[in-house]
Amino acid sequence: MNASVSRRETRGVRGFFKALHETFTGGSNNLIYVSKRFIILPLGDDNHKNEEAIKHLQREHGRHFLVWNLSDPDTRKFETKDLEDQVLDVTNFPDYVPTLQFTFETCNEIRYWLKQDPLNVAVVVYEESSNKHEPKLDPVRMMIASESRVAYLVSAYLAYSGETKSTQDGLDMFASLRELEVQSLIACPSQLLYYRYIDDIREGGFSNTEPLILDCIFVHTIPLLGSSSVCRPVLEITCNNKPIKLDERYTDIRNPKHPVFNSQDEIMVFEALGCAMWGDVVITCYHHTGGGVVKEEAKKIDQREGKPRRLPDRIPIFRICFHVGFLQSGGQMQRLKKQDLDYACDSSKISRDLSVDLIFNKATEEGKKKVDGMQDGGAGLEDFIFPSDYSGLSGISQKHVVEPRNEYRYLLSQYVKYVKKDARDSVMVWSLQRCNNRLDDAIDMLEHIPTLQDELVKIEDRLYIMGFPWKHGRRPANKGMSNATNTLRDEMSGKFLVWNLSGEDKFDYADFDNQVLSCEFQGIIPGIAYIIKLCHTMRYWRSVDERHSVVILVNEIEDGASLRSMALSGKARAALIYACFAALDDFLEDFRMFGSTTGNRRKNKSVIDCLQDYSKIRPTDVDEMLSTPSILRLVNEFDVTLKSGLQQTGAMVLVRVVIRTGEDQGVRQGANSHSPARIPIFGEDSETGMIGCRPILEVCSEGQLVYSSLNDGQVPRFLGKEEEEVMVFQLRGKEGTAGVMLLGDVTITCYHVEKSSDTSAFPGLGDDWSQDTVYKEVIFRYCGHTGFFPSSCLQLSKKDLDIIPANLLPPGKFVPDDIAVDMMFSPQSTEEGGYHCEIGLLSKPETCLEDLGALHDVLADDKKIEELENRDVNPKVAAFCLQRTNNDLDQAYQIHSIFKTEEEEPPEQPGSAGGAATGKAGGG
Repeated sequence: MNASVSRRETRGVRGFFKALHETFTGGSNNLIYVSKRFIILPLGDDNHKNEEAIKHLQREHGRHFLVWNLSDPDTRKFETKDLEDQVLDVTNFPDYVPTLQFTFETCNEIRYWLKQDPLNVAVVVYEESSNKHEPKLDPVRMMIASESRVAYLVSAYLAYSGETKSTQDGLDMFASLRELEVQSLIACPSQLLYYRYIDDIREGGFSNTEPLILDCIFVHTIPLLGSSSVCRPVLEITCNNKPIKLDERYTDIRNPKHPVFNSQDEIMVFEALGCAMWGDVVITCYHHTGGGVVKEEAKKIDQREGKPRRLPDRIPIFRICFHVGFLQSGGQMQRLKKQDLDYACDSSKISRDLSVDLIFNKATEEGKKKVDGMQDGGAGLEDFIFPSDYSGLSGISQKHVVEPRNEYRYLLSQYVKYVKKDARDSVMVWSLQRCNNRLDDAIDMLEHIPTLQDELVKIEDRLYIMGFPWKHGRRPANKGMSNATNTLRDEMSGKFLVWNLSGEDKFDYADFDNQVLSCEFQGIIPGIAYIIKLCHTMRYWRSVDERHSVVILVNEIEDGASLRSMALSGKARAALIYACFAALDDFLEDFRMFGSTTGNRRKNKSVIDCLQDYSKIRPTDVDEMLSTPSILRLVNEFDVTLKSGLQQTGAMVLVRVVIRTGEDQGVRQGANSHSPARIPIFGEDSETGMIGCRPILEVCSEGQLVYSSLNDGQVPRFLGKEEEEVMVFQLRGKEGTAGVMLLGDVTITCYHVEKSSDTSAFPGLGDDWSQDTVYKEVIFRYCGHTGFFPSSCLQLSKKDLDIIPANLLPPGKFVPDDIAVDMMFSPQSTEEGGYHCEIGLLSKPETCLEDLGALHDVLADDKKIEELENRDVNPKVAAFCLQRTNNDLDQAYQIHSIFKTEEEEPPEQPGSAGGAATGKAGGG
């Protein structure tokens, strides 16, 4: 990471956050608003400012703040009672580079606290140094200055939460708010390395997940420090903050085998170390000045008599901090030069030719047993990276200064049993801590505190949500998931089925007895037909046995990168699918009772009503979800489909798309037309230096790509901002016919494209612009259903388009506020077969069985299907029963009778509501 930051690139970021800070505090106290809900509070010697900051917290945020105290609890510059005891004492804040485990655990605690209530704010308190000339790196106390460590933690959280694109941006932001130079906050090479680690984890996770054995360390050139003519090296190695036991000849100068080196030697060797390690590792090499036991006793006497400190008996030669997850797997040598070594890099007494070689070997199975966390075969190695409500709450509770009273814990446990509320002991402890052991307040809080979201959350009878965080192809592994899978296996054995909505299968389905349906959304946002298909399979599964439960599994990783790509988050997927399921279920229950939706005595629930109900159990920002136009459109069209069906069922032929600004009324009509057209700004043309964009258009229908302007065989044209131009796409089908036929759910996306920086993987492509050679960045997206398209022209403004929020776009990129899009259609020709779309609101059991089988992870054995058919079992029932029993023939036969294939006859009631009475939306 380059520690120097261009002022041109960061002027906007600096100004924004400086203005934000002054807006909230007026600059009258020490409080610094890094964002609206993330605050830092450096406590200095000015008691008045410290007191004003605390008063500001109480006045502006009431009971909605929580303090992470990074200063020494024994020498706090505040009373916890002044902060209503809502303080977490972070006693394990490292004196040196914070480990990845500490960093991510702290970030996760802050994340958990902020997600519980939109009014909550997190406050990081630390002690500001009174010495303005305090060294960034103290070689005597072996400490990094607190300002530098806090800057790292703040930058890590901002990148972790997606508020900044990188730790570089977060570091610059912190430096700006503290009026410091960025370079002054980088204490040593190891700290710089850990900044890069945070970004690397967010981009691609660990490169290695296996422990390694450190066999040897070679130090080239002999460092001679102090007044000594020899070097007496002492070695210390810690792994995950725990010291690794080394041979005493390397740790104790009194050992007769302790090596001593002089200037005539060329290399220092530490061999046969045999250190098994995984995680954060710190290797420190000191020069011992001598003195042994006599000097140690003299130091103790001086301390008792209050005499000035003697010179240290150990002078650091170098320190190396790293994480094994970023090394290669297997045997290797890692060479570090002087500039890569803490302490050595700044020492004029150490030769510039100094280098250190670390020799690693692959850990044997026996070696893995020596490493903490490896005994279970590696599960949980990356647990601390992924946000987990379970660990977030546990971490907060363990650090909280309030000690819950045992008698109140007992009374709360009896209360939750009495009211039959599902609340774990950790949640009850937290409620007492938050309420300062006020029992009535704790009970009230238990009524509103959300269930831990990375456990099995019951939304309604026989329907559960599991939201686990994972990414980078790693399986999710944390305590919350272990609890959930154990509950499924122990309490619902054989009676649950998992709908995996994550779009990923990077974990072992055996955790769920292989009873998983892999549901891949068609495009970024699912369509109406696909959602209804999933809902029908859920309803059918629950209908065949009153003990059957539906479990919805989503990936709840909260990543800024997914926001910038406008991907539908796991939390939003779960909320959307459940809300549509509940609305459809409510509609069909009325239809079952009345034969239509006319004449029923109550109002049917809308999808938005169901979203609001869902958010009360599993906190979800419904307004934020619906701020995406395509999601709001989907929700509204789903409701209309239930009430009155599709507005039209024929296919549409899209012939032209015009992208313009509000001043332009379509394509220019002649040379005299000079109305200026402002276009999206997304890049710079490498040949002309013009600022503008290189747009392409892609169209998907029912999840299939049916048109891409990249496939037209022409180089996408770059449009500069000064050009009087609108963007026009004339669409043609595969056969060269005018227009592209659309039917059902449609996604239309406009991208800015650039040539991929690495085209070496595609030799021979030359200047070809294709899907394989370009990098695409979304300008806008539109999702809708042809059943609600107008017959000739669809006119859209910015409020109708999905556009990346301005704060997530890099500086200089924007989409004009008055952007407009016109989509021109032509009637469907008879040659195209008169295609029509149908959406079946009434499910067919045989279709549901077919869909369940197609989605199920287990592949049914064909020979066993034939055997069951010979026993008069319906082939679709036979296939699904084998999937349900992991191809156990006898068990499959035992359960086949519950799976019905006959359609239920709706009650004969007069009246209908659009397509509802026929079971088809849109009368298909």
